[in-house]
Amino acid sequence: MSTTTTTHQYPQPLLERLGIANPEAVTTKQAAAYLTKEKGIPTASSSLEVYRSQGRASRYKKIGSRVFYTLPWLDEYAAGIEVKIYDPSKMKEAI
Repeated sequence: MSTTTTTHQYPQPLLERLGIANPEAVTTKQAAAYLTKEKGIPTASSSLEVYRSQGRASRYKKIGSRVFYTLPWLDEYAAGIEVKIYDPSKMKEAI
């Protein structure tokens, strides 16, 4: 399985705002900030750690003990997250 990604161009102001030097080596903390601030998916870095252990996380790469994501992988992950909307007015009354 190849770990290469398609080259994407991300605006420099976005990268600077999130403190990302390389979109191909994003730390867990930066990944959580990207998902929260740019994708509108509230995510804590600790949640990403749990999701990795459960096999529910974005693709990632490990170099030694360090974990890195890429922005294209995070975009792919964000696109696949199921959003559930609950409308209390449509729910049956519990008796």
